[in-house]
Amino acid sequence: MEILITLDALKNREGEKILRFPPDTLVTKEAKIYAAKNHIDIYIGDEKLTQPVYLNGKPGERAVISVIGEDKVGIIAGISKVFAQYNINILDITQTAIEGLFTMITVVDIAKSKVSFEDLKNKLSECGAQLGVRVDAQREEVFHYMHRI
Repeated sequence: MEILITLDALKNREGEKILRFPPDTLVTKEAKIYAAKNHIDIYIGDEKLTQPVYLNGKPGERAVISVIGEDKVGIIAGISKVFAQYNINILDITQTAIEGLFTMITVVDIAKSKVSFEDLKNKLSECGAQLGVRVDAQREEVFHYMHRI
């Protein structure tokens, strides 16, 4: 039988710094991030879980890009074109359109970017203006700092 460990399950065990679960236990990404930020070691069977990718990376290597506006053809293509032009790799992307409103959140690797982060922000804003959407870019560590509880 598989067990699912969620963020709420970890919060309910506040104060514990080492948690052990049986083999085949699944841990959500949010729970892994919470554990890493709070210096909680999680063991599944005898194996210690590794930290989430963003905590293993060097600061400044990743960014969170958000896009919002009226839904229309070409938004993802336009933003992706800017990424490709400056050697920026998309690591994760989610988008949705609800009743004509388009939203997209993208996590990108900027380690090999051909442009400074400030220039990237400007290029994305220019692209967004041409597409009729608002584009915001933040370094990942700033994003996580601003959205901590």
